[in-house]
Amino acid sequence: KMTAKTKKDKEHMSQVAELGCIACNKLGFPGSPAQLHHIKNNTGVGRKSSHYEVIPLCYYHHLGGDDAYHYSPKRFTEKFGSQEDLLKETLELLKNSRDKF
Repeated sequence: KMTAKTKKDKEHMSQVAELGCIACNKLGFPGSPAQLHHIKNNTGVGRKSSHYEVIPLCYYHHLGGDDAYHYSPKRFTEKFGSQEDLLKETLELLKNSRDKF
């Protein structure tokens, strides 16, 4: 069962979304508006990972395009890397963006 988002959860998720789509970034188009994708990591059917296991994806790469995670997880992973790797990259980008301030 998903727990309600705390203020800290919401702040983290907002900061992740502000990074822009990680797939677009890899393609050389940084800063595209992003929605959050909860990575699927041994969570079972119909269950999401924690609010800290999210990666930023634009609509096209999340839901809407041929390369979208939810359209073809296999193709998405082949092109952009595993969700776990993208989560590590996201957290590193977040750390680097925080270090600037």
